[in-house]
Amino acid sequence: MLITYPHMGTLAIVLKALFIGLGRPVLNPPPITKRTMELGTKYSPETVCLPFKVTLGNFIEALEQGADTLVTCGGVGPCRLGYYGEVQKGILEQLGYKFEMIVIEPDIVDVIKQLRKVAYQRSLREIYHAFSVAGAKMNALDTIEQNLTVLRPYETRLADGLWQQAVQAIDEAESISEIHNIVEDTVFQIGRNQCSDHKPLRIGLVGEIYVMLEPFVNQDLVRVLGTMGVEVHKTMYLSDYVRGHLLRKREYLDKYEELFALAKPYLGHYVGGHGLKSIGHTIAMSQENYDGIIQVYPFTCMPEVIAKNILPKVSKDMNIPVLSLVYDEQSGEAGVMTRLEAFIDLLKSRKRFGKVKGL
Repeated sequence: MLITYPHMGTLAIVLKALFIGLGRPVLNPPPITKRTMELGTKYSPETVCLPFKVTLGNFIEALEQGADTLVTCGGVGPCRLGYYGEVQKGILEQLGYKFEMIVIEPDIVDVIKQLRKVAYQRSLREIYHAFSVAGAKMNALDTIEQNLTVLRPYETRLADGLWQQAVQAIDEAESISEIHNIVEDTVFQIGRNQCSDHKPLRIGLVGEIYVMLEPFVNQDLVRVLGTMGVEVHKTMYLSDYVRGHLLRKREYLDKYEELFALAKPYLGHYVGGHGLKSIGHTIAMSQENYDGIIQVYPFTCMPEVIAKNILPKVSKDMNIPVLSLVYDEQSGEAGVMTRLEAFIDLLKSRKRFGKVKGL
């Protein structure tokens, strides 16, 4: 059994730690490249969303290198994520690949049930330790990325270097105490170089989780905005998804109720994915005096298309500019950059001359 999984931000580091801890060899899929996207697009249904195509490309490249067990996630509700596993399995079988696919639904009971297939020779203590180390790496990576948010607008090169060092060190770390030391050291270095007098533009990032978290797909949006002097705050990290959808922590359930209440005047019911949250977060961030909002999502994503058509009304009512960026395999960096530059110019004008409604 040689296990592989798709990329989504730092997900591969977390899953690598988990499965190695459970005593199984893993094959990290090659980094996402143009070839990954081309392979996935070639064998995918034409109108399926981009995450399907890229993750299918991940699986093909991993299978080419000898993987025989694919781990992916399921889903519930109107979002097509729930169909990914079965449809991708059918496509790969038609291409002649031999493998087992493990589809983990967003429920902690199903997670435990499915992982028994790869951890049947491990004691409960060993399983607990594997989850603990993987969870510590997930939390550490998210904590460091969140702290880098305030450094990146004026020390982009330093922020990039600290992030790369931290990612490598956390990936190689073998104990929870070692992971905690890496976080403490990195956060200290961030604080030591932070400029308290700097007041950059603050933009909230809302939208679909895969596009938000995967730099190759969103064309390294957070870093690009950082080079433009913008402080970017994501509304979702991998740890948020795990705590909210898998562990169903009370704080995350309460937060969802708050977002639902904010969004209700515009959207009164669940539409799948993160569409309702995109609206709720936009309203919440306008109340927190953010300068603007960027919505990111893959072309044909049903929940975010619904949100996208509601956000202009929210933008007008809350007096906060909103830019929607749609990504597919045809998205060009030049076109996205042009829209970002125009949006940043607008936000700078509003900050300089006041937030005139309609500007």
